[in-house]
Amino acid sequence: MSAPRIVIAGAGISGLATAYRLTRALPDAEITVCEASDRLGGCLKTSTLGGQAPGGADVGAEASLFVRPETTELCAELGLNLEFPSREHSSQLFVRDAMHPMPTDTLMGVPSDPASLAGILTAPEVDRARAETLTEPADGDVPVGEFIASRLGDAVADVIVDPLLGGVYAGRCRELSMAATIPALLPAAHTGTSVLEAVSAVRAQRSAASGANIPGTKSHDAPPVFMTLPGGIGTLITAVADDLRARGVRIEVGTPVTALQPGQPGSAEPAWTVRAGDEHLPAEAVVLAVPAYAAASILADVDSEIAGILGDIDYADSAVVTAVLDTGDAPLSGSGFLIPPTEGRFIKASTFASNKWPWLKDALPAGTAVVRMSVGRYGDDPHAWAALDDDELAARALADWRDITGSQAECRHLEVQRWTQSLPQYRPGHLDRSTAIDTALTRHPGLGLTGAAYDGVGIPVCLKRAAAEAHRIAAGLTAAIRT
Repeated sequence: MSAPRIVIAGAGISGLATAYRLTRALPDAEITVCEASDRLGGCLKTSTLGGQAPGGADVGAEASLFVRPETTELCAELGLNLEFPSREHSSQLFVRDAMHPMPTDTLMGVPSDPASLAGILTAPEVDRARAETLTEPADGDVPVGEFIASRLGDAVADVIVDPLLGGVYAGRCRELSMAATIPALLPAAHTGTSVLEAVSAVRAQRSAASGANIPGTKSHDAPPVFMTLPGGIGTLITAVADDLRARGVRIEVGTPVTALQPGQPGSAEPAWTVRAGDEHLPAEAVVLAVPAYAAASILADVDSEIAGILGDIDYADSAVVTAVLDTGDAPLSGSGFLIPPTEGRFIKASTFASNKWPWLKDALPAGTAVVRMSVGRYGDDPHAWAALDDDELAARALADWRDITGSQAECRHLEVQRWTQSLPQYRPGHLDRSTAIDTALTRHPGLGLTGAAYDGVGIPVCLKRAAAEAHRIAAGLTAAIRT
């Protein structure tokens, strides 16, 4: 075999990172990355915010975990400088028309001591959580919100846990997998033992670990939890793409991969023929770094089992409304707030981005602030917001934000970024289905799947899977070359 040809469908962070790792493992490979849309980056995207932030600001994902190594290692390889959140500001919960400090002694909102929720929840709701109701041992995975509600009461699930998980998955906690979202609680579900005690044990273990940085358990100079880059985490896309082009990787936008045709084993024809736009590309390996529903369509005639599992993964729609405000001598306080669905508000969260990120504050005109408002959860009535045009969506989000905060700061710039079918929903059993996909992939040498639909939605998890799939593909191609 001469230099192997590899086609990657999708130029989000997963597709580009897969190509990046393959260039290191197979320097002579001919790699083509095909992106269906007119830009690179997937859910990572930056904007100049109407010229108010000339260096760019995120209008999609805004950060990556610093406490995991994958993103920081990639940034170090690319020579990128990291930026960290301000330690002067903290997030809040908006409950019963009032702001409350985010409770600190919880695991994604599940408390070790329900007394810490006093003031956010009513006294009877705190008493209900304190009097945990043990349930029968469960088999396998369970819906995390339903389990928490049965143990600690509806309020803990719907008021505390739901907005935290909803901020990550744009989903509803009563429909999300415990194994995929808060796996540390699974032993309590499987053994019928106390959730409160399980959270206490996990927090004690993590607070003793270097870099855990659980609020209230670490010193002020402890390592940060999150990181970004100057100009936003979206600039990581530019850096990776520049590196790939410098190494001869072909990157094409407006070129959707729509079908695969496997070759005949042992024949002289290529292992795969990839239909990408108007081209038919021969390849020894193909990696699909596209949403599950797109991969399901591509694989429908290749492997019905994989396609069926992928096609059963639901996705959430959401939107980010970003405003640049004139705050003058009345700056905003805090880094933002989360809102449980029980409040019936139009927005579900807001980040005071220029308070959270010092680099952004420094890049803005004096006396201004950037505020992000999030809209949309899985299962929303499609007429609630998705049917609105951008102007009405932005106006309603800003009006709700003003009503919540009391701020009447003049708006310099307002823009909408819609994220349609962007976040996969991890229903109970998701990780088992992901394992079944990986097992089925062994039937197809040279075929890989990366992205947020498998092991996790965060950037580090996507990078980890991209590296693993690149390693697996490279190993298979290397073995084929040797034979």
